[in-house]
Amino acid sequence: MAQKDPEAFITRLNDDDQQLVNEYISSGVNTTERKPFRPWIMMMWLSLSIIVLGVAARTLGYFFGH
Repeated sequence: MAQKDPEAFITRLNDDDQQLVNEYISSGVNTTERKPFRPWIMMMWLSLSIIVLGVAARTLGYFFGH
């Protein structure tokens, strides 16, 4: 699949308004600096939360279960 040029899309705006929109989008007004994504940190938190919830479920089952 070939990538399409974003400027090639059909719009309902007139040329002047479309130019203003394109300038605003490319200006970076709403961009924020973010730390790089680290999947190992996410996997660590996911594993830790699964372990904590599992221990909590077993504890509740032991005290309030059969």
